[in-house]
Amino acid sequence: MSDKELDEILKEVKQRNNAESDVVPEEPAKDAEAENKTEVLNEADEAVEETPAEETVEETADKAEEFSIDEEPTHVVNEEIPEEGAIDILAVADDYSEEEPELIRSAKENDGKKKKSNVVIAVIAVLIVIALGVGAYLYFSGRLNKPAEKAETSTTQPTTAAVQLDSGTANPLTGELNYNKNALGKRPVAVVVENEYSTESVRPQWGIADADMVLEGETEFSTRLLFFFADMNQLPEQIGPSRSARPPFIRFSQLWDSVFIHTGLSRSKDDYEGADTVFENENIDHINLLAQSEDGTYFGRDNSRKTAVEHTGYLNGKNVVQLINNNKINTDLREERFTKFEFNDKDEAMGEDSGKTATFKWSDRCPKKGVFTYDESKGVYKTTDFDSRYGESNLEVKTLIYLLDETEYIVKDNYKHAGQSETYCNYALAGGEGKLLSMGTSVDIKWSKEDGKLVIKTADGQDVKLNRGKIYIGYGSSNHGGSITVE
Repeated sequence: MSDKELDEILKEVKQRNNAESDVVPEEPAKDAEAENKTEVLNEADEAVEETPAEETVEETADKAEEFSIDEEPTHVVNEEIPEEGAIDILAVADDYSEEEPELIRSAKENDGKKKKSNVVIAVIAVLIVIALGVGAYLYFSGRLNKPAEKAETSTTQPTTAAVQLDSGTANPLTGELNYNKNALGKRPVAVVVENEYSTESVRPQWGIADADMVLEGETEFSTRLLFFFADMNQLPEQIGPSRSARPPFIRFSQLWDSVFIHTGLSRSKDDYEGADTVFENENIDHINLLAQSEDGTYFGRDNSRKTAVEHTGYLNGKNVVQLINNNKINTDLREERFTKFEFNDKDEAMGEDSGKTATFKWSDRCPKKGVFTYDESKGVYKTTDFDSRYGESNLEVKTLIYLLDETEYIVKDNYKHAGQSETYCNYALAGGEGKLLSMGTSVDIKWSKEDGKLVIKTADGQDVKLNRGKIYIGYGSSNHGGSITVE
């Protein structure tokens, strides 16, 4: 059926409707509340282009990553999620300015177009069943069905082979034996996970006990985590709550040539250099989970804790190999960019100083303090910092590494167009002092970044060997009140 024939049929429908009613509903009345919410979304977004209805989901995701993924709120009071099926657009606009306001608005616009189309379809179907049925099929298959197709078209085969544990093969991050022999020479994965100190529902973090190495650094008035996994074939099914990228975490992840995975990102503005600029200028291999569907294949939402939406996102670690392949990221490790620790064959004391308890203060600005205590019966350090009423984190680490670095606080004005400002903590990766604890003992250290890798030596310049096992790294400020207290 040609466009001209379809126009004639539509014209006939309108004429028949005029005969039955004095008012012709050429367009359904706009819902005032929906219109107002759309207006709020437009104000919350920052120079975002409209997404035409003809665009595929892939194109929409690309634009969301390029234009609309911005910063997240610093403090979010726990909120009850709406009943199933109900979407609070205003809440999404407020809590998720960094997480695809363009997609939300685009979906709303498409929904409005569907409602208008349904009015026409219903009338046409009654008057001209066969002819209009064909026309409606052509129209809708071309315009509305296309966005629903979320296709992962990559046919790339997994870049790592099946798991083959070998008693003589060591994990390159932890030194632990019985590692997957086929994962040697492959890049680790670093996932951004939140630890908003005032929001209990983010803990225990999903997957924290499975991480080979956990980094905790300061962000905006609290801390954020990086989970490092050496073998991408053996990630837990749920890792999170996944959060957005910040420049210091991106750069720290590259000390191990990691594939960086995040949910959203900060954007450059005025004097603030955001994650978007770092990704582009430093050629970082990364995956933004907001470009994925929320169906749980790669990225999903866990609403079991009844909290605000930004605390619910997670990475499905079981499918991360395919996700990396879909993004055409090379998984071969570049040895010259990988920090390789040396490990003792048997557990040894770090020195003569006691290291039973460590209390870490990130800075004068960050109110959170982290406390680890040595469990002599198991030879590991434990903490309750990642526990909540939802359960225990079960995090046990063999080695604690505390690093103090030069930091700078940068203000970003008119944050989210709300007339307020946000202050970001940037790390210089300039090197400095710190402490290393293991087996209930401690030693003062000096650290530096050399040739893109982390170098740790004792205070008198001797090489350091670690005991085999999981590692926690506390990353704080040397020039804004950060400190390590060991007993």
